[in-house]
Amino acid sequence: SQLHQKEKSAHTFLNELVNQDYNYFQKNSEKIKTLSERGIFFFVEENNRIVFWTSSNIPLNSNGNLKNTNGIVKLKDGWYEYSKIKERKKTYTCLILIKNEYSITNDVLNSNFHADFNTSSFVEISIEKTPQLVPIHNDKGEFLFSLNEMVSINNSSNWIMMLTFLIAFACFIIFIFNFLNGFSSVKKYSGILSSLFVICFYITCTYFSFPEPLLQQKIFSPSIYAHSYILPSLGHFLLASFSCFSIVILLTKYLKVAPKKNKFLAVTFILITSLFSVIIVNWFVGVIINSSINFEVVNLLDLSAYSFIGIFNVIVLFLGTSVLIKATINNFSGNAYIKNQFLPLYWCSGLMIVILSYFLFNVNWIISSWFLIVILIFSFQHKTISGFYQTTALLVVLSILLSYGFIHYSSKKNELNNQYLLKKLSKEKDPITEYLYQDILKKIESDTLLQNRASNYWENKSTIDKYLADKYFNGYWSKYDINSYICKSNDTLLIEPDNEEISCIDFFNNKIETEQSSPFQEYDNIVFLYTNEGASSYLATASITNKTSQQKSYLFFEMVPKILSNTEGYPELLLNKKETDVSINVNKYSFAKYKKNKLATQIGSFNYSLELMPFIKFNDEGFATSKEKELTHLYYQGDKNTVVVLTSKQYNYFNYVTTFSYFFLIISLSSIVLGFIFKLTPFSWRLAVSSFSSKIQLFIILSTTVSFVLFGWGTTYYIQKQYSEKNTKTIQEKVRSIVTELETDLGNEKRLNAQLTNFIDYQLVKLSNVFYTDINLYDLSGQLFATSRPEITEQGLINNLMNPIAYNALHVDKKSSIIHDENISSLQYLSSYVPFRNNQNKIIGYLNLPYFAKQNELERELSSFFTALINIYALLFLISIIISIVFANYISEPLTFIKNKIGSLQFGKSNELIEWNSNDEIGALVKEYNKKVLELEKSANLLAKSERESAWREMAKQVAHEIKNPLTPMKLSIQHLERSISDSPEDMKDRVKRTAKTLIDQIDTLTNIANEFSNFAKMPKANQQKIDLKEIIESIIDLYKEENITIQFDNNCSEPINVLADKDQINRVFSNLIKNAIQAIPNEREGKITISTYKDNKQYKVEVTDNGNGIPIEQQDMIFTPNFTTKTNGMGLGLAMVKNIVENSNGSISFETSKLEGTTFIIELPIAN
Repeated sequence: SQLHQKEKSAHTFLNELVNQDYNYFQKNSEKIKTLSERGIFFFVEENNRIVFWTSSNIPLNSNGNLKNTNGIVKLKDGWYEYSKIKERKKTYTCLILIKNEYSITNDVLNSNFHADFNTSSFVEISIEKTPQLVPIHNDKGEFLFSLNEMVSINNSSNWIMMLTFLIAFACFIIFIFNFLNGFSSVKKYSGILSSLFVICFYITCTYFSFPEPLLQQKIFSPSIYAHSYILPSLGHFLLASFSCFSIVILLTKYLKVAPKKNKFLAVTFILITSLFSVIIVNWFVGVIINSSINFEVVNLLDLSAYSFIGIFNVIVLFLGTSVLIKATINNFSGNAYIKNQFLPLYWCSGLMIVILSYFLFNVNWIISSWFLIVILIFSFQHKTISGFYQTTALLVVLSILLSYGFIHYSSKKNELNNQYLLKKLSKEKDPITEYLYQDILKKIESDTLLQNRASNYWENKSTIDKYLADKYFNGYWSKYDINSYICKSNDTLLIEPDNEEISCIDFFNNKIETEQSSPFQEYDNIVFLYTNEGASSYLATASITNKTSQQKSYLFFEMVPKILSNTEGYPELLLNKKETDVSINVNKYSFAKYKKNKLATQIGSFNYSLELMPFIKFNDEGFATSKEKELTHLYYQGDKNTVVVLTSKQYNYFNYVTTFSYFFLIISLSSIVLGFIFKLTPFSWRLAVSSFSSKIQLFIILSTTVSFVLFGWGTTYYIQKQYSEKNTKTIQEKVRSIVTELETDLGNEKRLNAQLTNFIDYQLVKLSNVFYTDINLYDLSGQLFATSRPEITEQGLINNLMNPIAYNALHVDKKSSIIHDENISSLQYLSSYVPFRNNQNKIIGYLNLPYFAKQNELERELSSFFTALINIYALLFLISIIISIVFANYISEPLTFIKNKIGSLQFGKSNELIEWNSNDEIGALVKEYNKKVLELEKSANLLAKSERESAWREMAKQVAHEIKNPLTPMKLSIQHLERSISDSPEDMKDRVKRTAKTLIDQIDTLTNIANEFSNFAKMPKANQQKIDLKEIIESIIDLYKEENITIQFDNNCSEPINVLADKDQINRVFSNLIKNAIQAIPNEREGKITISTYKDNKQYKVEVTDNGNGIPIEQQDMIFTPNFTTKTNGMGLGLAMVKNIVENSNGSISFETSKLEGTTFIIELPIAN
């Protein structure tokens, strides 16, 4: 285990430490540094003084409380496992940090196990060994301690657990949806049923607190957000948003199969979307007003993870509802109602939602109008309006409305919080004062000097008061005028002006009873008083007993706040988190308090006037508001003499624009992600960077992003460097000044002795108030001798030892100074050390200035810079996107134009040249294009001429061949007839008849050849007119009826089949197709030809099917080519002519064929208007 590995490393080093001089390890600190990071520390004690140590943070000032040689020990800052080795006069001790456990809990001091153990902070350590607890043993098997996990709301959120649950929930929804789809009886309603399941599941999670481990996370704590029983936490809001978006997806899937003409269903979905819009606006306002989450997007670095979750929930809800609105309009507009009825109905519902939200739910009308605006965006659908522009309009509108909503309601919440804060501040109670007095009280009650001198207080009042002020009420307490009184039971006071004598103790007790601000005080020993005249003060009490006489005395301290006090703020690490709740962020606010219209105190950068302006008018609740340039002043009159003012910055136009930029980027990114995942209209995006314009856009956006990152990194580095140098210089100047002051008081001392402790403490406190820094003085052995801030060591945050690195640098390496980083828990701060010399230039100690009181200045400076930088870059990023779209389209427009021109190039036709006036790269491209167009036209003319000549040559050969075929038998017949005449046979007459018949047949063949050639070569101009294909097909069928061929006509059109074409040419088309079909059927097969007609959208389709042998694959590509034929007679011009006629009629012809089964020719002609 980790603990046993650490024990092994610790024992190894401890043994080396025993066998070596520890000075060796001081000079070789890397190993010590590594072990310290693992939570392993070492101490060496000699003669009851620690002489070697590796950490100054562990409050171990002596080994006396480590009784055994090893075990577990609870120190002021946490639990440690220890091991001791005694060798000669030295004791070597090793401590292994198990868990930090502070008496104070705040943002800096957190009780956590060491990171190596990976254990929840809600696990308690116990030294008891019981079966209910988990025992922990060391590497020797000895029991050390037990672990006991507390049942509590986790102080952090396990995001992996949350994400896993949401993924599992989504998978379960998908399973339910697919499971229901498997049943044909409910398949149609699977979307509706799955939505009901989602609702039931969410109700189950809320009502039964399921699953329990998930609901124990901090995100489910009502302290972060609580809206209603339905939304008791931010975690439930996340689940509800996820559930609503799931329901949107399921309902859109249902709409795809739902009946589109159902009016009841249309009204139902109008009501569903209206209900969704009311709910999400209510949730939107609630997550801002009813939460402790910061939603001021302008200060981006101040946002927490919960801020982004809340924003993401709102965006998902608005985008999801927009998707459902779009699906509702697409599904029912023009179906359930005619378009002019459905959309006005939807608009009216949107208007009603605006009115109801404004008057019934008190929702800002701009926010509540989003539903109506989205309906209007999706209502206008036109061919000229691209879906991209419609979606962009939606994103812009949502960005404007959400940015306005977050600013408006965040301002409203801030105003309520500021009113609450002013009420608190007007009470003038200071939790820091009350808390710190508890430490002083213990010291006063155990002060032997006071116990001995209390009986003679009134004789030595000035001396004792000075003693109390110097020893106890210095530093922080200088913000008060403190009057001290010590009363015994028989002491009396003379009260002016009546010179009334009253018991001293009774006087102060009566004062507490009559003037305390509230009967419920945090502490009994310090009470806040508030008089009717407006004066306020603290009255603190204590009691001491003289051990000799056993006489009891009572101490009373009146603490009156000074006017315009400006003392150094107390370190926040000494205050519990609840004690800093009422505080002012000086980065965002300035604060002032007026007593009797006179300025009493102020905090922040704003310079208030010394007198309160008389024109301020307070309302019934005591509040008033005034505005000055970009500032807003909120006043609160707690009583007639006290007015407190809180000043904050107003939202300016830049803040609105910046907030809009953020939301536009976030909403756009969310819509892209949701679109890619779910393909929901109108967010079904497709990512493509193949085009030149998209590459330009991507380049501009990436350039802006990279420049932002590099600039931010460079500026951060520069600010940190400058701040470090400034702090170093400031510390060095302060050190020199403090050393000079101390040398005046301690220059004659040869060494630091115990008699000087009180005096030096007093001097350090005085110098601390002057130079606004804490001061520590260590002796030559590294032991703390005096300090201006003893509370830090008393609380166990550090020990009384000097930082080992600094001690080694000054004491061993003899350096003149060292400035380095130190830490207390998670608080990082600069710390400076210098040797302190007397007048003989002899080092008598080491002076230390821990600079943690100013450390948060760097964080504020960096936060302010990055906030401004991110705000500017968010705006620039949005502008760069707009510019990239416009600029890229502008750049790529000529290329697109040229691409379209190139795409429209047609060989053999006249192509237009491009005119371009600029002599740039585009101009050079255009010039080359025009040149190639001219060359192409020239080449096309030459090629056309060549092809025509070639075609006619081929045609001439074919015609010659066709003519030659009948001429040969004609010649032979005539020659044979000549011989017969010379012989004068008896059947001469018959022979002449036969020869004449042969010649006539051949002449007919030649006539047919001439006619076909003439028809193809010189197609007559078409006489376009409206004709009925049904009549033409029926007449053609009558013409080609034969005994062995069956021609069937399947007319699937109820109306006349009217097309625009030449009647004679269409006759030739069907005549040629039927004739080819008859010829394609083998003689041994019973021929069947089917002519079918269909209506297909805006055209008629005619199919001519035969049951012939089909067309071979190798001939299919040439079937419409002129001069191609599969028959022994004919010239192959028929189908080429058919194709020409059909295309001239704005139609198309194609065919489907199957070997040995037949061929279908498909003709498509447009319907005549």
